[in-house]
Amino acid sequence: LSATMAGETVTIRSASASIAGGGTVHASGTISTNAAGGFPANLKIVLDKARYADGKMVVATLSGKLAVTGGLAHDPLIAGNIDIAHAEITVPDTLGGGASALNVKHIHPPRRVAETLKRARANDGTPVPTARPSIVKVNITVRAPNQIFVRGRGLDAELGGRVKLTGPVTDIRPVGGFKLIRGRLSILSQRITFNEGEVSLVGDLNPFINFVAQSEGENIIVYITVSGRVDDPKIVFSSQPQLPQDEVLAQLIFKRSISELSPIQIAQLAAAVAELAGGSNTSLLDNLRKATGLDDLDVVTDQQGKTAVRAGRYINEHIYLGVEAGAEGNTKGTINLDITKHLKAKGGLGSDGDSDLGLFYEKDY
Repeated sequence: LSATMAGETVTIRSASASIAGGGTVHASGTISTNAAGGFPANLKIVLDKARYADGKMVVATLSGKLAVTGGLAHDPLIAGNIDIAHAEITVPDTLGGGASALNVKHIHPPRRVAETLKRARANDGTPVPTARPSIVKVNITVRAPNQIFVRGRGLDAELGGRVKLTGPVTDIRPVGGFKLIRGRLSILSQRITFNEGEVSLVGDLNPFINFVAQSEGENIIVYITVSGRVDDPKIVFSSQPQLPQDEVLAQLIFKRSISELSPIQIAQLAAAVAELAGGSNTSLLDNLRKATGLDDLDVVTDQQGKTAVRAGRYINEHIYLGVEAGAEGNTKGTINLDITKHLKAKGGLGSDGDSDLGLFYEKDY
């Protein structure tokens, strides 16, 4: 810390600190000791690869520049940009619960207790009005072009986008969201690719997810929707023509009616439902992905309809490298390059000499 004081103004030339979870924070600027003015401040804060973890579902590495202005005791404003380099949002394997707050009322309190309660609270239980406390206001843009991963309960998706957070911290209004880049839902032997998806933030900043997948079978189209708060998402199976959910799930996984399933298949179906509902542990593939440090690891079907393994990793925020290895030793390397915000290049080269390259322009309206 390097600071000086002249009159009522404290000038912070530089202040740095390491964050317990990782990364550093730097600060500079001025703070006034004028209490009547609410301690006016003009501070610059720089976050460098700071690691954020809520201890439950979200872990993120972020950097950014923020400004703190206004009276620290009179509704200060925090404004600026935060860039997320990598984030993991985990859908809990099991549902947690907590006791709600009890509504406690004093029945026939002694006179002295009643007088104390009357001074502290109104008769209806509402606190007696006092001077309004200082409320921090924010105007922050959170940016993440990619590498926002949502995983758990068979869900594995990557998203990117931006969110603008404005308003007092007691009522933050998020605008924007993170859109699906790629993703899938694993149910027993089936891996269904999501057609669309989004992660948005609601008032309390608890992530809200909404993913939609479609799978076509013989005389049936199955729709899978995963939506809700990330700590308790709901998975709904529907179909065209319309069938009960258990019948839809049987058609999706075993390609037959539930009445035609064997006891073992019914048990497998029940286990799949339990996993989706939050009753099982992380899959083997997810454990392997974590152990190898990959961003993506999956079992897929190659162009010949044979089983293959696909793996990939970001070497920086603009370049994604992948490889696909088949059971017969055939391999294919792929690269996704973000040239600009809207222009992307995708290419691949196989061990059999087959190659492809393409440029794609994408823009949301």
